[in-house]
Amino acid sequence: MEIWLNNGNDKIRLPILPSSFTVESSQQNTSQNVHRKGEVNLLGKRNLKTIEISSFFPNHDYPFCQYHGFKKPYYYVKKIEGWKDSNVTPRLIITGDADINMEVSIESFKYGEDDATGDVSFTASLKEYVIVKYSTPAKKTNTKTGKKVNKKVSKTLRALLKKIKNKGSIYTVKKGDTLLKIAKKKTGKSSNWKKIYTLNKNIIEKAAKKHKRKSSNKGKYLYAGTKLVIPK
Repeated sequence: MEIWLNNGNDKIRLPILPSSFTVESSQQNTSQNVHRKGEVNLLGKRNLKTIEISSFFPNHDYPFCQYHGFKKPYYYVKKIEGWKDSNVTPRLIITGDADINMEVSIESFKYGEDDATGDVSFTASLKEYVIVKYSTPAKKTNTKTGKKVNKKVSKTLRALLKKIKNKGSIYTVKKGDTLLKIAKKKTGKSSNWKKIYTLNKNIIEKAAKKHKRKSSNKGKYLYAGTKLVIPK
């Protein structure tokens, strides 16, 4: 049997096997008193496994050591302490019949010297660690059309409104619209089409390029769905 704590390529193999180790596995079961039935047990999901290992890091090359060429005791102590303080979750591997291979968190690490040999005894309390994956929030949609909202466009529109000190409104281009019609409808003067074009030039030109045109020809080509800021 071998016992390892692996943090990628940074590995510790225990030089001395513990005389024993303990694995605890439990369930989130609850009991309830049910009318006319008495106490019943409601089975829940299992809790994370906990493992406690007690052994020592030898200061001398004893005949019963698992292997030779190991480091001094406090090398391992500092490494495990560093992992714990840095929230590193190493992989615990116990070979043989136990066949344990799981990522763990270091819940506590107790160590000290019992005699003058320089050996450092320790007890490590480990807990199974499960990686939680979070999904990326879905993009907001327009509840009326069901289409995804383009956040970049929204930021652009907000920037334009800020530019004119929020003295304006947002207009969505409809099929058949022209800047002359929009200017007349929203400002009362068709001659204001130039102001609308100048303010929204980047948006209008971007829409034209999206529809495979080199340019909008100063707003001649508009496309339904394009949002424009209309100054007062």
